[in-house]
Amino acid sequence: MNRTTIDFGIDLGTTNSAIAVLKGVSTEIIKNNDKDADITPSAVYIDKKGNVRIGDRAKSRIVDEEDDVYLEFKRRMGTDHVYKFRSSGQQRKPEELSAEVLKSLKADVQQKTGEVVESAVITVPAAFELHQCDATRRAADLAGFKQSPLVQEPVAAALAYGFQTDSQKAYWLVYDFGGGTFDAALIKSEDGSLHVVNHGGDNFLGGSDIDWAIVEQLLVPRLLDQHSLDDFNRGSKKWRRAFALLKRAAEMAKIDLSRYETATLDCCRFDDDAGHTIEFECELPRADLIRIAEPIIFRSVEITKRVFKEKNLPKESVERIILVGGPTLAPYFREMLKSSLGIPLDHTVDPLTVVARGAAIFAGTQKLNAGAKAAPVVGEFTVDLKHKPVGLDSAPIVGGTVSGSAAQNFTGFVIELVNSKTQWRSGKIPLRADGVFMTNLHAEKGERHTFLIELYDPTGRKQKIKPDNLTYTIGAVVEEQPLINSMGVALANNEYDKLFEKGRGLPLKATRDYRTVHSIRQGQTGELIKIPIIEGEHDLADRNRIIGYGIIEAKNIRRDLPAGTEVEVTLRMDESRIITLGVYVPLLDEEFSQKIDAGRKTADVQFLQADFDSEMTRFRDAKAKAAATGAGSAESLVDEVEGSALLQEVKDSLAAAKGDADAAGKCEKRLLELKLKLDEAANALEWPALVAEAQDWLKYLSRVAEKHGTQQQIKRADELRAQIDEIIRDLKADRLRKRSEHVANLYFEIIMAQAGWWVYQFQEMEKQQDKMGDQSRAARLLDQGRDCLSRNNTAGLQNVVRQLWELLPDKIVEAAKRGYQSGLIR
Repeated sequence: MNRTTIDFGIDLGTTNSAIAVLKGVSTEIIKNNDKDADITPSAVYIDKKGNVRIGDRAKSRIVDEEDDVYLEFKRRMGTDHVYKFRSSGQQRKPEELSAEVLKSLKADVQQKTGEVVESAVITVPAAFELHQCDATRRAADLAGFKQSPLVQEPVAAALAYGFQTDSQKAYWLVYDFGGGTFDAALIKSEDGSLHVVNHGGDNFLGGSDIDWAIVEQLLVPRLLDQHSLDDFNRGSKKWRRAFALLKRAAEMAKIDLSRYETATLDCCRFDDDAGHTIEFECELPRADLIRIAEPIIFRSVEITKRVFKEKNLPKESVERIILVGGPTLAPYFREMLKSSLGIPLDHTVDPLTVVARGAAIFAGTQKLNAGAKAAPVVGEFTVDLKHKPVGLDSAPIVGGTVSGSAAQNFTGFVIELVNSKTQWRSGKIPLRADGVFMTNLHAEKGERHTFLIELYDPTGRKQKIKPDNLTYTIGAVVEEQPLINSMGVALANNEYDKLFEKGRGLPLKATRDYRTVHSIRQGQTGELIKIPIIEGEHDLADRNRIIGYGIIEAKNIRRDLPAGTEVEVTLRMDESRIITLGVYVPLLDEEFSQKIDAGRKTADVQFLQADFDSEMTRFRDAKAKAAATGAGSAESLVDEVEGSALLQEVKDSLAAAKGDADAAGKCEKRLLELKLKLDEAANALEWPALVAEAQDWLKYLSRVAEKHGTQQQIKRADELRAQIDEIIRDLKADRLRKRSEHVANLYFEIIMAQAGWWVYQFQEMEKQQDKMGDQSRAARLLDQGRDCLSRNNTAGLQNVVRQLWELLPDKIVEAAKRGYQSGLIR
């Protein structure tokens, strides 16, 4: 088939995947060749001969050949994790396994329709981080796709519902609870345009977590009551097969319980330590499943509520909740959502295939690249078309440039566009001498129009032209895919300079000026300047996720760069979320440009354990301090952490992480959330002192600015006062710390410009001579300082004072720097 748009969409899921194609204004799911099913399990099996099996044929092997089958590898996309297939000795990265699933879906289309799929839109969770999106693109490349635009899953789901909608203005909530990830996206549909207003999500929340909760909270305790099994836990590698069987049985029981009050767990057979076969089966009532699933579902509900709250949008403004994902098929699941959110649920499109259908609709808006254009043969012509395949206009503009095998004057040539179904004609449009033309089409809603392109030379003879058709559909369009997390540069003082704000549409570009903290010497091996790029919403850099680093290496510079060297940083992100960083160094008059590698290492269990232990020490300290000081708000926050499901999740996932990389990734994410909770408690304890310190700094700054400041410095002091007043009203401890530093910096900028301050500092140093580390050097410097005083040499005196500071303990220097009781600065 001669396609001009991509048309194929793939939902590459954690547990199941599907492929759909756009036909007219509707979509068709291409059933697989295994069971003629709409969905294909995202499972890969490699036997001892290296033969690869995908889907149900792979998933069924988990019973007997668990070391040769892998599932849920989507959760590890973008990490350096390697899957080892025992029988064949082969190894695969997560994106390589995903590529096998994509190849299988391509083969299904070819088998069913005879068409070879060379390009497809592929969906990713909106909460996917950049390294995961990069890995998805690599999977598509490995599967042989020439084009593979990514679309966010909630955007695809919204398109499946709203492509031909007549809604003038409405808010929808796409609730996507899949096998391994959760997205909640607030969508505004207005005049045929779809826009993502806000988003929340969790890459470690989905049906798989319910399965594991059934295993660990219901099945394992029953097993241990009946059998003595040493070290029987998910983190133990020797019990990997047993837990794989239990997880599979739990998943099947969960599905049965969406229809029946009781489910019988499939018989799980595995050997104990002594080699004796254990046969375990039991009955699970739906009530137990609901009790286990409830906190997991409610976590998704809380994320959903935050999505509304962040935009100050009452739930009454939301017309419907669009359900996506297999778990949402369960009646108990829907009942929980309905009672918790109070918004009508819409499941008129199959939750299992809605994302693939929406991806196919989005694919219909993506023009196929012509690739390397072959020169037209003599007597044939090509046209470079400029038009949108989908839009809201019933009379869309289409233009283009016709070219031939050689430079040619197209005066006298005409082009005509003809609707292949209705035979509507544009009329013969004269080409300009350079082959350019422009006209309007005529389209009606509810139809995907194909327009034939006809070219005639000055004698009226019809000419061959490629492409010879274009398509246009009146339908909803996605304005732009939003940036899900803010992004920027981590600074040396742990500040986060956000260059891109969450919610902005792609592509994006921003430029900032910085100065280097340390020097690097030309050609010195190992010396470099790192520019960390991070994503997240928190003010402290280390409370966000690292994406990658821009690096200036000493081996690549033509001269030494001293500390304080100015650098101009430009960050770019295109529609495909590819990030490039440009660093211009004026001192070198040279720019360093690089693509940011968004890969991430698999979470290290030992590091996670040490990090968790450190946080628990901080927690105990905060608890003791809160109790001692009687700080009610801090004590309440500490109690909240201690009794939270979050703390238990961290403990459970840390225990499981020893034998499960998925659990390690989940632990890493939850541990960051725990740190933020503890930050709240610590900030509540420090808040009174932070406010007092900030107000003291403002008082000192006001005095020196009024007496010695320039007009610009006085204006800046007034701005800082207003900012700090606002921060205190908002109870933002981290921002208050930063602004206090800015006040202190401005204070010292003014005061250090005064000769009297350096005289005062020198006099203070004279009093501290006996505490200086190198007495002979101290004596020489003090003599130099007295000489500078006698000659009124302020610059020389500054140099002496700075050297004297180096000879004193930090606490004494800090006290001396306070000068006029001004407070503390580093």
